[in-house]
Amino acid sequence: MADIAMQLTIEAEADTVRDALTTETGVRGWFTADAEIGQGVGAEHTLSFPGVPESWRLRITESGERRLVLAGENGPWAGTTQTYEILDVPEGGVLLRFTHAGFPDQDDTYRNFTYGWATKFTALKSYAETGKPAPFFD
Repeated sequence: MADIAMQLTIEAEADTVRDALTTETGVRGWFTADAEIGQGVGAEHTLSFPGVPESWRLRITESGERRLVLAGENGPWAGTTQTYEILDVPEGGVLLRFTHAGFPDQDDTYRNFTYGWATKFTALKSYAETGKPAPFFD
């Protein structure tokens, strides 16, 4: 199995970053403008993308103040798990630690998602720090 692991420092409060990951307004602010975001363990995140015929569904398997775990249910994320951890930085802001685990191989799909997450987290950082929505997929 292959995992994507990355982290970035965000000059924002932990609650701001959490809201960006766990609310409809938040996810629509940096990731995709067509998102339905459920709340609490067992709920579903449904993400739609331009030109993609089927929405991607993720099930919330863990949801805490500083940790979110999503399990891919269909599409290319089926069988994978995304873990977001929000850690305080002594100098201010937070460190977002991310792992997307369970890819069967380090193939082209894996490589495309590795690059994709890096670009999306640039959008997340900007949104959390400025509050200005600019979804990557609009």
